[in-house]
Amino acid sequence: EIGAERKRRLKEIRNRKHAEKYQQQVLSAIKKSFPVPSVKTPLNPKVTGLLEKPGYRIEKVIFESRPGCLVTGNLYIPKGIREPVPGVLAPCGHSGIGKAENFYQQFCIRLVKSGFAVFIYDPISQGERDQYFRLPAKESVGLCCPAHNMMGKQMELIGDFFGSWRVWDGIRGLDYLLSRPEIDKKHIGLTGNSGGRTLTTWLWAVDDRFTMSAPSCFVTTFLANLENELPADNEQYPPGIIGAGVEHADFFIARAPKPVLLLGQQYDFFDRRGLKETYEEIRNFYRIYGAEANAGLFIGANVHGYFPDNQKQMLKFFCKQTGLNPYNKEVSSLVEKTENLWATRKGQVIDAGARPVYEVLGQTAKKIAEKRK
Repeated sequence: EIGAERKRRLKEIRNRKHAEKYQQQVLSAIKKSFPVPSVKTPLNPKVTGLLEKPGYRIEKVIFESRPGCLVTGNLYIPKGIREPVPGVLAPCGHSGIGKAENFYQQFCIRLVKSGFAVFIYDPISQGERDQYFRLPAKESVGLCCPAHNMMGKQMELIGDFFGSWRVWDGIRGLDYLLSRPEIDKKHIGLTGNSGGRTLTTWLWAVDDRFTMSAPSCFVTTFLANLENELPADNEQYPPGIIGAGVEHADFFIARAPKPVLLLGQQYDFFDRRGLKETYEEIRNFYRIYGAEANAGLFIGANVHGYFPDNQKQMLKFFCKQTGLNPYNKEVSSLVEKTENLWATRKGQVIDAGARPVYEVLGQTAKKIAEKRK
């Protein structure tokens, strides 16, 4: 019934005035589902190391998205630039090694070789951000998905949402990227795969500073996921969003007519029928703005993952928006070892002095309990 009512509302949109009203309704619902801090605290960014590569460099970066919450990342910057270059923020998908995952390094290298600056950062409990690093026994939270769901369920008990923490890391990551003088603020891309596509989808709607987006392997419909009984992490179901009549397509419709390219795979577990339906809804909405060409779809021939076919389509799309030329040579031989990309000395932020998320949640829960009669 919720889905049918939403489709009815979309069909009734006939002009730009109606479209803008729908966008505002969607943005209002999304804002309620993603409560984020009202104040941005100092990032306190540090560049802890540098890798010099042919044609580009990789800076190892640490910043604080919240006080005591350290985020690790790699900033890929072309060498010899004389004026600001387009920037790309790259949230990571579900990989134990985070930003060091093979395909994620590859798409960053393709971008930087084409003239983009790229900032890719580790999600909570991935890469260098294992929140349970100190625990002697962590069978139930040793992998990123169980860790995400453990923290997510704890957050629900105190009225918080793990997806908002993930989105906030992305917002602050964008703040860091835009603080760099090398970045052209008129061209800011957003791309990620799987869990990184989840964050690409959410961030695209939550933060209007992005100018182009290419999410890979996540977008379908909430209905398709429910019908398929598809397991998902806590951050992939914003509270209240389905009840508000918001679908995956609405996160992109909300920013129409900005350029967006949806990327999928033929054998992905995220339902490609839902992906195609989402694309048709986005394209029809963009048509109202006379910008149908700004919405694209590409489905590769692989299983779930940011394979080179999707990487190359993303690169081609971003280059079209910025006037750059795509780097078409192979980049697999340029991938670094995981430890070479560490921004912390031992590869873990908790060891470097970060506060574990569960300690922050415990403190919050204690304050709530003290206020109860």
